[in-house]
Amino acid sequence: MNEYSSKFLNNDAMMEALVETSVSAQDARNRANEYAKIFSRNEEMNDLFGGGTNLLEKTFSGRKQKTFSGYAETPLLSTTYFNASVASYVSSFAGYMAVERDFDQPNGLFYWFDVLGVSDMRTVIPNLGADNYLDIQAMGNFKTEVSPGQSTSYQVITGRKILPGTVRIKVIENSTTYELVDNGQASLMAIANKLTASSINYLTGTIEFTLTTNATGTITVVGKEDTTGTPCNTNGASNARANDKRFMAKQQQLPLSTVPDMLVAETNIATLAAMKKAAGVDMATFLFSKLREIYTKVINGKLVETLENGYTGATMGTDTDGFSLSKTVLSTMFHDYRSSVDMFDAYLIDVESTLATKAVKGVRTTAYIVGNRAANQFQKGGMIGKFQPNTKVSYINDLIGWYDGVPVLRSTDINEPDVTVNNTVSKRAVFYAIHKTAGGEMAPLARGIYMPLTDTPTVGNYNNPTQMASGIYYQEGIKTMANELVQRVEFEVG
Repeated sequence: MNEYSSKFLNNDAMMEALVETSVSAQDARNRANEYAKIFSRNEEMNDLFGGGTNLLEKTFSGRKQKTFSGYAETPLLSTTYFNASVASYVSSFAGYMAVERDFDQPNGLFYWFDVLGVSDMRTVIPNLGADNYLDIQAMGNFKTEVSPGQSTSYQVITGRKILPGTVRIKVIENSTTYELVDNGQASLMAIANKLTASSINYLTGTIEFTLTTNATGTITVVGKEDTTGTPCNTNGASNARANDKRFMAKQQQLPLSTVPDMLVAETNIATLAAMKKAAGVDMATFLFSKLREIYTKVINGKLVETLENGYTGATMGTDTDGFSLSKTVLSTMFHDYRSSVDMFDAYLIDVESTLATKAVKGVRTTAYIVGNRAANQFQKGGMIGKFQPNTKVSYINDLIGWYDGVPVLRSTDINEPDVTVNNTVSKRAVFYAIHKTAGGEMAPLARGIYMPLTDTPTVGNYNNPTQMASGIYYQEGIKTMANELVQRVEFEVG
């Protein structure tokens, strides 16, 4: 661990801020570990370009440093770039919207856990989607019905490992009903003159028996599965449910490419000197503030853009279920203003229910990503005690508060259209209800970070020696990972 990654993990203020912008303490720790690895690689690259052991390498090491300038190269800005990166990571929307990973290469595989079946790798207990239990019961019971055939000989493939002594077969013969009973020794017992041969393979779950007289009604086979023993080696078409109660942790992978981008900081020595003397403005503090603002806006903009462009599925609201907050509709329904706020609050229950239905796994809304118009509606929830404002908002695209305990993130990058209906302009508001798992394993978006903010050498202007410019580049990528964890809502506002 290098100086900067150690500094990050041991900074109580940064870790506290990271916890505030994460879904849980575990998620915050996972993010912190990824950030530490990211900064560690930056220093490794710096050593690669600036180090040397022999005379030739030492002679040209200074030139190599000029082609790649790390944090330690510029004493004035070294801490500034590091702090700007960390502050942007911590204060951005990423903690609410994405799972973040450190990338060793510019292009790589983004991993997360899924749960798949043991035998044929089918999904049996997935992180998202309906459980696949079907006829599996809690105690391992199974039941199979067989129609009587032309022959008196029957073969039943249960696809289960059977507990000896638990098989019972009910046979209907004309008006008589009798049972074949498992003797625990791989064969069946019956009353006299009803059974001529039988066998039970407890391992594969295959039951064979021959009746003296063919059955006239349905033959019902029941028994208990050995769910705690060694998984069975089943065969035949009936083994589709054999491993429903078994699972295997498996890492799913998503190909993700990171893209380099750059910010440019232009400075004027004379102006900075005057600012320092007249107003006491510190250059490093000024650059940190501006870098953080710009970089945070860039991160948030890319997150929201990816969320919008990658969203698939139905949009709740005006076009699908008649939900409307227009003045015309509300005037026919209510005679007071507060009722419209109550109506919106009630509708959020439907939104969360729809989100949970899509993902099935007890999903609840962990954040709202809202456009500017939608943000206004959420903030009106303060009238009924539902909305708590964030008093530390520093920019319009920020965490504006909490609605019923759920973070509300405003983004002016969300497209909120004006739609003309019957020659009347309808102003629409848009927001996204999203879920990120408590441990931070799954979220709507995947974010891979290859390089944090890294400065290039300062360049002077020969025509004006007081002017300087420094390029700052970074490399990361964002991709849609799980649309089941997002629900888009569009409604009309008055």
